[in-house]
Amino acid sequence: MLFVTIINMCAVVGIGVMRYLTKDIYNQVITLFVGLGVGSLSGSSFYHLLPQAHPSLVEEADEQGRLTHSYLHMAHFSLIGVYLFFMCDKIIKIVLEMRKESSNKTGTNDIELLKLENSAGKSMGDQAHGICVHDHSVEFRAGDSAIAAVAWMIIFGDGFHNFIDGISIGASFAESMYSGLSISLAVLAEEFPHELGDVAILVASGMNLRQALLYNLLSAITCYIGFAIGVGIGELGPDVSKYAFALAGGMFLYISLGCMMPEMKKAMEEALNVSLRRGAYVLFLQSVGLFTGLFLMYFMARYGEEFSI
Repeated sequence: MLFVTIINMCAVVGIGVMRYLTKDIYNQVITLFVGLGVGSLSGSSFYHLLPQAHPSLVEEADEQGRLTHSYLHMAHFSLIGVYLFFMCDKIIKIVLEMRKESSNKTGTNDIELLKLENSAGKSMGDQAHGICVHDHSVEFRAGDSAIAAVAWMIIFGDGFHNFIDGISIGASFAESMYSGLSISLAVLAEEFPHELGDVAILVASGMNLRQALLYNLLSAITCYIGFAIGVGIGELGPDVSKYAFALAGGMFLYISLGCMMPEMKKAMEEALNVSLRRGAYVLFLQSVGLFTGLFLMYFMARYGEEFSI
């Protein structure tokens, strides 16, 4: 329950800290956390949730009866396949941009300045969101009634998202302490930029900051409900809880690969349009966050049971 509360306070803590940061520092922090969220969620799915949904994958033992962790080694290659092609795609774009700059160094100063201003002026919601379960690419131009509908759609989507998160956390803690901690860390890494984006969009829809935070916290109550249900499912035994793990594993993969990774791709390409150096720096921040998240999830899967909590 403590971890659920920490996760639900992401928006409040984040807004409190971020208001004292410059826009450039804020964007760097969000970029890092988006990468961390992708690595944590995909690693959590491959290293924790899917193995718990399919126990036969991880029950191989050597002649002394010790687990070989062969599944973790195979999971490495699956994730390497995903992120290798992601990195290759980005590196190719950087190389092409280098060749473009070397062949055309004149007449670009005004264009570069304009792009830099446009990029620096991105709002909190624009930078932090697209990080879904629900799509927030909505224009706030249609009037008060449309704006209200958008705000309620966001709140409802958040409530459902938090409910599923709560189920996965509760079922994981019912399985073991280290498993629950791993899933909680993955959800926390994803929720930080996600909740900041939600609050920003609610403010853009006409709410004041206090109202946006209040509605955001109200939608987070569903996480506690999901947590209680998840613990109950976990107590029913592995034959039932494996379905919750399979559902959460699929959801985590969708959020990380289907929603957050395209957002990483878009952010890097926009930065590359500003300058080669800026694009390379964004890719560096994304990579640091991504591989940090993967390492944390692997470490918890490989060595978590050796620690007593």
